Amino acid sequence: MKVVLNTSPIIFLSKVESLTLLTDCCAEIYVPQAVIDELHDYSLPEKIITRSLSPEGVAYVQGALGRLHLGELEAIRLAQELSVDYVILDDLLARRKAQHLGIEVIGTLGILLLLKKRGLLDVDSTWLKIIQLTSKHGLYVSTPLLQQIKGKLIGG
Repeated sequence: MKVVLNTSPIIFLSKVESLTLLTDCCAEIYVPQAVIDELHDYSLPEKIITRSLSPEGVAYVQGALGRLHLGELEAIRLAQELSVDYVILDDLLARRKAQHLGIEVIGTLGILLLLKKRGLLDVDSTWLKIIQLTSKHGLYVSTPLLQQIKGKLIGG
């Protein structure tokens, strides 16, 4: 699986000690330069590759700045340029923009469910990480979505 990461999923996955697990389940993981800039001196696993946008991609991002952050726009554009399986975004507006452009989107919680599905996390640790993210680390998830995720976890 080939993915592009945005800033918030990197931070959230790190807070629940799952960023390294992501590198275990993905063949290729990319981040655009704007995400690196947003992370400042944050340490990423070696397997995560920083990739610059094409000149056309840079022009696209500059023209699209507005409601989305630079990191989100660069992640979306890089996902297009690299034809990845998923762009990993949590922000609803960014997710909608990527989907509108025909890019498959997954969020931090979707990654945790994928890690569980691939046997890198068990049900209990997956649910614990989700609860930590939503109650301690500020990841907003609506109650109906949280219940849906809990049902998926318990149901298989």
